[in-house]
Amino acid sequence: MLKRISYTITSQSPMYPGTPPVTFHEIRSIQKGDSANTTLLSLSTHTGTHIDVPRHFCPAGKTVREIIGEMLDLAPVFCVDIPVGPGSPIGVPDIRPFIGRLRGAAGLLVRTGMYMVRATDPKMYCNNHPWIHPDVPSYLRLECPSLRLFGTDTISVTSPSHRNEGRECHRVFLCDDNPILIAEDLDVSDPLLSSAPLHVSIYPWISDAPDGIPVQVFADFLPQMTGAPKDRYP
Repeated sequence: MLKRISYTITSQSPMYPGTPPVTFHEIRSIQKGDSANTTLLSLSTHTGTHIDVPRHFCPAGKTVREIIGEMLDLAPVFCVDIPVGPGSPIGVPDIRPFIGRLRGAAGLLVRTGMYMVRATDPKMYCNNHPWIHPDVPSYLRLECPSLRLFGTDTISVTSPSHRNEGRECHRVFLCDDNPILIAEDLDVSDPLLSSAPLHVSIYPWISDAPDGIPVQVFADFLPQMTGAPKDRYP
């Protein structure tokens, strides 16, 4: 069963504080005498469900084209529940209970439960969400050497109230010879996603974007895994 786990982008999509909103600017109009209607779309590369690639925090890091290309295909990917409270960190002790099944993983998706307030309380969703402690990426890289993707149902791995820790977390994930890409603002609300290993396909909106890009993300179930982890990561 193929399931989309990315959100549709609208002008009302929640944004990390300081991110410009999505805007539409009319550049041609039939009503004004033009032959067609044409609109200029403006949005950040970190709008909605999006991928952070190394260039986001690493001056010489790889771009979307260099590290994803036209798509990224990963398996197995695991979705785990870590329901910490708003504003709380997710640290190594929270990840450790899942490590046994994550050691061969190509991707890890963390469901904190923040998806439940995305539509009803966007202010909390953007300003008081759980965040990832900078010790986590090093721990995952050591314990899960095949890991290529870390995703979360929060607007960012960084909390506005812990920006320094968040910047360091991004750098440890991304600024390494074996970077772990970051997927933020994922829709992992379906409880079935944590019931079995997943095959995840990621399609960037624009393949030659530099530091990140909104993406369409699809997950399917892998009822039985055989052989090495599937990974078309360049």
